[in-house]
Amino acid sequence: MRFFFYGTLLDHDVTALVLRRRLPPAAFVPANLPGHARRRVKSATYPIVVRDPRGTVPGVVVSGLSARDVALLTDYEGPGYRVVPLRVRVAGAMTTVSVFEPVQSRLQPSGELWDLALWQRRHKQAFVGRLKRRLSARPVYSRQ
Repeated sequence: MRFFFYGTLLDHDVTALVLRRRLPPAAFVPANLPGHARRRVKSATYPIVVRDPRGTVPGVVVSGLSARDVALLTDYEGPGYRVVPLRVRVAGAMTTVSVFEPVQSRLQPSGELWDLALWQRRHKQAFVGRLKRRLSARPVYSRQ
C-alpha cells in the first residue's frame, strides 16, 4: 500500500518508532499534494491538511507498506483521521495514494502553517518522548 506523509511521519525517527522498524531513506519519495495547505492543529504541535485550491503540500510517498504497517499507522494517527484516496504529484506525474485526512469534527486547523524543520527544532524531542511512552503501553504486534 502507498501513503502520502505530510507531517510528523516525514521525520524518519518518528516513522521508525511507529512502524517498529526503520525504512531505508529511498522509501521516502518526494511528492506534493495539490489543492491543499498544511496547518498546525489548534492546541497541538502536529499538522493537518485542509483544502486550499491555491495550495500545495510537500511530503513524501512511501510504498510497500504491509497490512501490519497500515494498522500501526492507523493506531498512531488515531480517530482524528480517516484514510482517503487523493491524487499527488510524484516526479511530475499524478498518482492516487492513501492519505490520512483529518475528521473536521475532531481536529481543527489553526491559522498557522506547519513546517517540519521548525517542528523538529521546537517540538520533536518532547513529542518523541510522549510517543515512546504511549507505544510502550501498547502490546507488541506479532510478526506472523
